[in-house]
Amino acid sequence: MQTIRTDKIQELRSMPLFSGCTDTELLALLQSPHQRQVYAAGDIVSRAGEPCRSLMLLTQGEITGRMGSDEGREIVLERHTAPQVLASAFLFAADNALPVDITAATEATVWFINRDGFFRFLQSHPSVLRTFLQEVSVRSRMLADKVRGFAVTGLRGRVKEYLDRHGAIDNVAEVAKVLGVARPSLSRILAEMVVDGQIVKTGRGYANI
Repeated sequence: MQTIRTDKIQELRSMPLFSGCTDTELLALLQSPHQRQVYAAGDIVSRAGEPCRSLMLLTQGEITGRMGSDEGREIVLERHTAPQVLASAFLFAADNALPVDITAATEATVWFINRDGFFRFLQSHPSVLRTFLQEVSVRSRMLADKVRGFAVTGLRGRVKEYLDRHGAIDNVAEVAKVLGVARPSLSRILAEMVVDGQIVKTGRGYANI
């Protein structure tokens, strides 16, 4: 068998997907073609339109999923912190082209494990299969909630949801990308919400009352 350092096996076990696996089982999985890549902040991990042919595991750092609009705006659709399975819903899809650019937000480590090898591993490890299916379900639900938020919630509501979740807005430009709006539009809404007494202006940005 290929020699793989013990600390790398422990890194994989940090993933909830493999938390119940033994060293021997993970070593068997890693007999499939695989790579471990370290990215600097700002590096592209995978580009929109590329096929998802490998299981992607974020074991260290943070990444963002970004999508460009027809107007040239860049929207941050999601941000993930390790440990996290990336693009799980696309791995076994018939149309498995990634819809977003995956970019390292910090220094990040990503494993790529051959899809066919992972499929064989799932067949012989029902507990891992169940965890993977739960991961796909959770990600699908989160995406549905995000789409619903864009469809039925106004910008004020989305600002309040963001503040409820994160506590404050310190960087208007970055939050505008997350919310998928132009920075001037977000600045205008924030100013109106301050006047209406919904939020307060702080030294660093904005916060709930």
